[in-house]
Parts: sequence; C-alpha cells; structure tokens
Amino acid sequence: MVIAAILTLALGSVTAFLGTVYCFKPDMIVRQVNEAEGHTRKLLHFALPIRWREGRVTAQQVRSTGIGLFLLSAFFLIVAITSILGHH
Repeated sequence: MVIAAILTLALGSVTAFLGTVYCFKPDMIVRQVNEAEGHTRKLLHFALPIRWREGRVTAQQVRSTGIGLFLLSAFFLIVAITSILGHH
C-alpha cells in the first residue's frame, strides 16, 4: 500500500511538472513543435492530444493541455495524500 502511494505521488509530481511547463512556456513548445516536423509529434503524444490546426499547434491548445495536466496531477496527489493519511 505504501509503495502504491509513493508511486502515485511520484506520478502526480511528474504530471504537475509537465503541466507547469505547458502552462507557463507554451510559446517555447509551439515553436519547437512547429519547427521540427515529424519526429516531435511522437514525443508529444503523451501530453498533447491536440488536433493540428492547418498543420500547426497554437499556444492556446498547449496552455489548455497544461491545465488538463494540472487537474490530472491534482487527482493523483489527492489520492496519494488520502492514501497515506488513511493508512496511518
């Protein structure tokens, strides 16, 4: 049970970090994705379930995905914390 709580806490932390990058640096991500065609799309499938608009990604799409990642990380962190507190 403790191992599951630690893994959930780690997953929530990593997801929160990605959400932070996507919310506060969307221009950097948009520039990198739009400049490099092809191989970066595979890398970003984890956190960017975005439909390409006219072959490009917009900052609004990236920022919205970042907010979704924050919500997902909040869920994982709440589950981990309640699991740790409920265990004691």
